[in-house]
Amino acid sequence: MKRHRWHRFIFWVLSYFAGPVVKLLTGFRCRRSKGPDAPALIIANHNTNLDPALVGMCFSRQMYFVISEHALRKGLSSKLLRFVFDPIPINKMQTDASAIKEMLRRLKAGYSVCLFAEGNRSYTGVTGPVPPATAKLARISGADLITVRLRGGYLSTPRWAARRRKGRITGEVAGRYAAADLKAMTNGEVLRIIERDIHEDAYQRQRENPIRFRGKNLAEHIEVALYLCPKCQKIGTVRSAGDSFSCGCGLRGKYLETGFLEGDFLPFSTVADWDKWQSEQLVSLVKAAGDRPICADARQRLFAVKAASGGALLGEGLMQMDRNVLTCAGRVFPLAEIDRFAIVDQMTLLFSTKAGNDYEVRSETPRSASKYLEIFRILCD
Repeated sequence: MKRHRWHRFIFWVLSYFAGPVVKLLTGFRCRRSKGPDAPALIIANHNTNLDPALVGMCFSRQMYFVISEHALRKGLSSKLLRFVFDPIPINKMQTDASAIKEMLRRLKAGYSVCLFAEGNRSYTGVTGPVPPATAKLARISGADLITVRLRGGYLSTPRWAARRRKGRITGEVAGRYAAADLKAMTNGEVLRIIERDIHEDAYQRQRENPIRFRGKNLAEHIEVALYLCPKCQKIGTVRSAGDSFSCGCGLRGKYLETGFLEGDFLPFSTVADWDKWQSEQLVSLVKAAGDRPICADARQRLFAVKAASGGALLGEGLMQMDRNVLTCAGRVFPLAEIDRFAIVDQMTLLFSTKAGNDYEVRSETPRSASKYLEIFRILCD
């Protein structure tokens, strides 16, 4: 941490010169908070790629961010990111003890660290689950805990969307908790505090106070999130174009500037409600599939990846999953040998094997990655 003065200087420069530009582009508004005066673990919800900048603008002092190591495998831009901000990389494909140790090391050295506890941007606008280990980290760190709630980020840049929209994003400090008070609590009590403070439901907020998020082609790539048609109940048949989406069975719908859905044969008014239904319906579809493929996508690119490396292309072709194997680009991966799945960016699917090999599947056309993750969870239960 010899370059901490450099990092503080960069934070100051960006706050005063880049901050106004980000606010202009995103419509971001916040009440700037002093401090943190003492080392603090800052925990926030996560919905846009600009969230680190948005959280940073909520405070007057520099902090270090925990980011996916996938973001540090992008050549020159990643080298610049390391040099300027020195973020703490965390591997989504494993329980990353090294990242936890580095967070604790920086906190004990007197620096503040920001962690997006969900670990993923939301596809639905509802804050995801917080790992229980986050509460334990907050208790043993010896640092204060500050929680931040960001609002409007999902509707400004839905994770599935091809384009950003103009609207309003706000940020606020939801809570401050002294290190001594945290130690007197149980892990469960701290977890409930974090979950309460950073929880956000974009659609509930829109019902209470509707705001328009204007842009072009608002529904484009919505099939990245919505993989199951509610009319014909087929996987991967929904297609988007402009502000609309449809299925060959006759389903028609439109994505509105408020984020709500409307259309023919459409029983849902929000992406969140549709996603909840398709997750529940997928259980019975997996059981009914027998030994037949459950889902499939063409033109997929399979890479073997290593930390801090862009990966090596292994092949291109069909990817499909049944109850026993995942097949991709002519290679067969028994599900019994797969350790876990994860998703990065909009729709890049990551999976690791129990032998310690990591793979990445990229797609040039919009398709859901989450359906593979959900099917794997169902089969493993």
